[in-house]
Amino acid sequence: MEVLELKPINGKKVNLYLIRRKENDFFESEYDDLKELIKNEEFRFAIVDFNDIDSKKYYQNPLLDFLNKIHVPYYNIDIPEYVKNYLYVDILNTELQVNELESEYESLIFNNQEDTFKAESLKSWIDLLKSELEYKKKHLELIVKPRWILKKILDVLDDIKNEKLSILHFTNEELYSELKKLFKENKIKVIKYDVNKKNIHSLVI
Repeated sequence: MEVLELKPINGKKVNLYLIRRKENDFFESEYDDLKELIKNEEFRFAIVDFNDIDSKKYYQNPLLDFLNKIHVPYYNIDIPEYVKNYLYVDILNTELQVNELESEYESLIFNNQEDTFKAESLKSWIDLLKSELEYKKKHLELIVKPRWILKKILDVLDDIKNEKLSILHFTNEELYSELKKLFKENKIKVIKYDVNKKNIHSLVI
């Protein structure tokens, strides 16, 4: 079973072009900008970490097709299933508890007992559990997932002998800040690249 062990890059000089996801697929002109970037910078591989339904339908497949056509190897990364399943058990248990309490609360409302101490206590408990549930879901996607993405990148880099190399990374807007922080901590230079702007607007972070 794979563990979340982060390997140092051992003196390699790594430039990572971090491209944030927009609401829909790239426009044709944006793909042209990407082609221009790839023509001017030799990338060893690309990272794609989209896993939501919308991105699969409207964004992910066209992007992967694009990377295949221009012959850039890529890794489509997500949290391993066994890790997700373990963490989702806790989330699902909390969801079940919320559903049970909501059914009980709705029964009290139906019987005109909304203002009773029991109803008010139930409502407070439900609100607390919902906040906890939201926190657990965000922690999974916004904290746990970026660390698995970083692990995959470091593992691939460990197998590459080049001392200097560049990578493309396509990510969701929500993960951007956490990934940027993790890359900086692991001595990977991040270059913010907006495909809807000219290359001169790229920004080293």
